[in-house]
Amino acid sequence: MNATPAPNREAQLEAVLQAALYLLGARQDRMLTIDKWTDLARTVAACQGRKTADYLTEHDLEDIAERYAVEWDEAADGPLPTIDEA
Repeated sequence: MNATPAPNREAQLEAVLQAALYLLGARQDRMLTIDKWTDLARTVAACQGRKTADYLTEHDLEDIAERYAVEWDEAADGPLPTIDEA
């Protein structure tokens, strides 16, 4: 009887992280809501020791700053653009 080797947990986590990175790259197609997209970006950023803003497009950040009620912590998530209201 052959034993199946236990899956490498680090390899599994790397595969999940890579899949999340591919999803973040697909955001330009605007396939997910900004809330869900921000949650995914926040999770990936936490795994990589980066800021949420690093994984969002400038357009996403402007949307969050201008019109969406997304909870945002600049210390953890990074800065939002300043919106000039004329």
